[in-house]
Amino acid sequence: KRRGPKKKKMTKARMERFKLRRMKANARERNRMHGLNAALDNLRKVVPCYSKTQKLSKIETLRLAKNYIWALSEILRSG
Repeated sequence: KRRGPKKKKMTKARMERFKLRRMKANARERNRMHGLNAALDNLRKVVPCYSKTQKLSKIETLRLAKNYIWALSEILRSG
């Protein structure tokens, strides 16, 4: 036996609204990911990298950027 409220029947109008909401949500997520990937590409251009031929992964880029910022702050701190 199921618990909780019963599912409402999917009428044609409800199905259309559902599909439209999903399409809009997918478009927002796609735009968000395009923005994130563009930002990571810009970060890869300014962070010193060991290999110019192989593209760093997202997590490698973030870790390298964190370590680079830490190294620069240590240089500033030590004078």
